[in-house]
Amino acid sequence: MIDRDRLAAWGLGLDDDDFARACAALGALNAAQRRLRRRVSAQRVSAGGSFARPRAAEWSIAQAADRRDGAPLVAWELPALQRLPAFPAALELAQAWQRYLDDAPWGTRLAVYGRGRDWQALLPLLRVLQQPAVSAAAVFVADAFAADGRVDWALPFRLCVLADDPLANAFGAFRAHWREPWPYRFMRADRAVPRVEVMVFSGSLRAVAARLLARGAPCRAAFALVLGGTDVEGGQDGGQLERLVRVVADVLAAEGVACVRALGTAGVDVEQRMPALVRLGDELTHNLPLDIALRQAFGADVLAFLNRDLIRLSHLASAADRLAGRLKAAPAQASLALSERTLAQLIGTPGVVEALEQVRPSQARGLGRVAQAVASAGENLRSVAPRALARGIDASRERYRYVRESDEASSLTEAVAALAAVEAVQAAEQPETRYVQHGFWRREGEDLVEEHECLRVGEQVLLRLRIGPPGEGWQTASEAFPAHELPPRRRRHRLQVVFHEPLQLDAPLTGVLWLPRSGPSSVLEFVLTPRMAAAFEGRISVLHRGRVLQTVLIHAQVVEQGGLTGPRPAITQQVEARVREHWSDLGSRRRFDASFVLNHTHGARPLLTGIAGRRAWATDLSGIQEPVDAINRLLSEVAYSVADYSAGLTTGDNLALFFRLARLGGDLYSALVIDHLQALNSGGMDVDEATHIQIVSTRADAVVPFEFIYQYVPPDDEGDVRFCPDALEALAAGACPGHCAGQQDPRRHVCPMGFWGLRKVIERHVFNPALGRPGDAEVLVQAEPAGDRLRLQLDRSALVGYSAELRQEEVGPLIRLLEGRMQGAVREVKDWDEWRAAVGGEHPTLLVAFPHNTGDKQDVALEIGGKPFKTLRLPREYVHIDGPYPLVLLLGCDVASTAQQYASHIRYFRQAGAAAVVSTIATVFGPHAVKVGEKILDGLLAAAAGRDEGGGAEGSRCLGEVLRAVKRQALLDSLPMALCVVAFGDADWRL
Repeated sequence: MIDRDRLAAWGLGLDDDDFARACAALGALNAAQRRLRRRVSAQRVSAGGSFARPRAAEWSIAQAADRRDGAPLVAWELPALQRLPAFPAALELAQAWQRYLDDAPWGTRLAVYGRGRDWQALLPLLRVLQQPAVSAAAVFVADAFAADGRVDWALPFRLCVLADDPLANAFGAFRAHWREPWPYRFMRADRAVPRVEVMVFSGSLRAVAARLLARGAPCRAAFALVLGGTDVEGGQDGGQLERLVRVVADVLAAEGVACVRALGTAGVDVEQRMPALVRLGDELTHNLPLDIALRQAFGADVLAFLNRDLIRLSHLASAADRLAGRLKAAPAQASLALSERTLAQLIGTPGVVEALEQVRPSQARGLGRVAQAVASAGENLRSVAPRALARGIDASRERYRYVRESDEASSLTEAVAALAAVEAVQAAEQPETRYVQHGFWRREGEDLVEEHECLRVGEQVLLRLRIGPPGEGWQTASEAFPAHELPPRRRRHRLQVVFHEPLQLDAPLTGVLWLPRSGPSSVLEFVLTPRMAAAFEGRISVLHRGRVLQTVLIHAQVVEQGGLTGPRPAITQQVEARVREHWSDLGSRRRFDASFVLNHTHGARPLLTGIAGRRAWATDLSGIQEPVDAINRLLSEVAYSVADYSAGLTTGDNLALFFRLARLGGDLYSALVIDHLQALNSGGMDVDEATHIQIVSTRADAVVPFEFIYQYVPPDDEGDVRFCPDALEALAAGACPGHCAGQQDPRRHVCPMGFWGLRKVIERHVFNPALGRPGDAEVLVQAEPAGDRLRLQLDRSALVGYSAELRQEEVGPLIRLLEGRMQGAVREVKDWDEWRAAVGGEHPTLLVAFPHNTGDKQDVALEIGGKPFKTLRLPREYVHIDGPYPLVLLLGCDVASTAQQYASHIRYFRQAGAAAVVSTIATVFGPHAVKVGEKILDGLLAAAAGRDEGGGAEGSRCLGEVLRAVKRQALLDSLPMALCVVAFGDADWRL
């Protein structure tokens, strides 16, 4: 028996089947009356409650049905209860629905409109409409999410699960035996994928929402599929269902959520779930709309909330339309290499394919992964002009049958991949110039007037921000925003924007810009009221996937009301730092949990701006200088008494060292984390468990040693403290065990895994002021993973130099290690002149230096072989002239001290072409530096050779993960100074 809810009296006397049919007709007619008043005015429901003509009800339903996506889509909306007498009797409506079904093609879909009604109240009606008597091909709520055109759905579409989902192993092990390219994939979510089409969850909607609120998700999804029902039916809180659905959609930025009751329960094993998910993928490739594909895969018991954009863009036929449009926009001289099978399916005209030029197998190597896979499978490739293929698709698409997954769906997937490669080349060769732009507006009477001169105390202003072309009335940055290099796979790119002016705002303002492939972005608006007369320096930070891409400064003057005299000031804009030079691979870059921008105010006050998730904050760093100086003094003491710390991690003076470091690191945690970052725990980010952070220093002396933050409760009494008994196990495993005794009683234990430098991947970038960049932009990172330049070629050849304070026998073991691992020569040089000659003649990919630091400020120098060399404006011939970018190890006495010229040499080596620089943030005495360097090189080269996965599957052999794993191993080998090792550059370099 079905739940008739509030319609029980209206349907009295009908059996369940007729009641279900009557409900279907009632809501369909009500929606038709709203939508088709003009078209069916003669058949409109009269005040007397009957139709003017026979069969008017089913005729009105049929006329209102939308057939654009295949099976008829009928809108359904429950009328107000007081209007029920205005409709035919329930039995008449049941008969009308049956007559409609008799005349209509199979597959009517019901799009239910709640019109603001409580979602919980819709549930009984949705169950009624899903009854077999209604014969609906699908039933879904159509107005849960507004249609805004923001859905990204691409081929191949991906079905994804989180790493801790019960389906994770099945997804990871699932390997398609079908031909490449297959139109869909199963995968586990990780940071490398920014957005997927379908995110699958085991468990109930309530459990999924709680999990996402507590821990977030590493990527976004267009559609969320929950396999465990809702767990809210029958509850007292009528708005709970909507809140849970919106939580899931909000965290994932999804445009649809569906819940399946039968497949998420503990009694249903993985083997029962996977066939249904494969069926879903298959049905979508058969050109079924998403709502029908869900019904085919999971049966009638699906509660779906889908918007029109999601249904339209996930429909395979629309992929053909979009592909044809992109092909027409491709350069006329471009060509695509596609298999003969794909060309025959997409064009279909006899003789056309055979007339196209054949591509030799040897040429396929430069045509992308998909073309290489097709050629490797023995299929012939032919070259076709994009516009010719578009004409073929336009002429043939009406004949596409989509019978098998390996037919049109796979062919479209192959064509999409080939076109994406062409679009990437086009974007690089013919960039569309767009800039970060702003405008201030104030109220003048009833009008908004743009302000070009200054801001006034107490006068509210509107700040508008966007990224767009010049010459349209916006104030524009001097350096272009390289948006043309964003991945062409996405129709739009979601960029996070943070604006802060520390004198005028208590906290940063945050928002989102949507940047299309071409043209201006959306406009972001902030309202602010200046509160004091002073120089105004507002920083705009633009982020993608949690990592800062560009910072821009707005300079203005805030004056008292009526206080503007003398020369007229002007509001100006300048690029401060562009962290990434090449953005063509942003779509494949991993998501980071938080970013921190370190800079100084006009008054030289050190400031940190933090961005994590949707939260941004600013912190005055003046108070942390004391623990920072103390850390440096402590580590400098250790550097000159290495023997006291080298007999074993838990022996000698190591306990006292780690006790003092934990106390100082706990002080940093209190200052930087407790007041700001811990507030994120309620917003989907577990700060202590977050693993990836980025630090961008816009001044070389902006110093925050995040690596020494200690996140556990620090120990109390040095006389009563001891190492956690599980410390060595935790370092070896990369995580503290669940039974960790140290966390049970942290005030009496210290654990190395409490330090962020051993727990997290920390990506650092540092800039120096105005080295010839347009608009006085601070220097940018010049070498980074992009395009086909993703890997460091560490084992080609090496260059080694060291200070006169080191003896050759102290460096000899490291040189012998390199000689046993390198494919090319290992060159030992005696001074900087030989160093430069070796870089120019041999193009080494690994540069290893153990120098001594001398000088101060602009006169800083590095000594090798007794000869100091000033690194300011370091010429490129000392680092990289041609070939792969090198990795630089710069380990020596006081090379990049936390208390002195922090990162001074590092930034010069980065400017000269180093892919990354591995250095220290404290004094490391010469012989100890060599031992630490030997351990680092051993780990990096082992990872590059594939002998060590370096930190897990997600970051397998990425520089950030490998370096973290190497530091853990160095501590196990009783080299505590490995704590000081940091990397400057992109953490995504692969080894």
